[in-house]
Amino acid sequence: MCLGIPGRVMAMLPGYGDQLALVEVEGAARKVNIGLLDEAPAAGQWVLIHMGFAVETTDAAGAEQAMSGLELMGRSRDDGAPGAGP
Repeated sequence: MCLGIPGRVMAMLPGYGDQLALVEVEGAARKVNIGLLDEAPAAGQWVLIHMGFAVETTDAAGAEQAMSGLELMGRSRDDGAPGAGP
């Protein structure tokens, strides 16, 4: 498994060479390029994101493990959440 930010695919975006997905990352919708993946992920599937690119598909357990790894490096779940304090 690579270290990346986990996100859940909400939908594929039309156009853009079929390489953009709308992905929920801790409550925020983000456009993510899926061109590095072997297959396009389905809605509801988890991906690991690095620099705006989905680099790996995973499951809910893998997403939780990735988030735990980020927390070990000093990033709490509240750091990037919308509405989080300074």
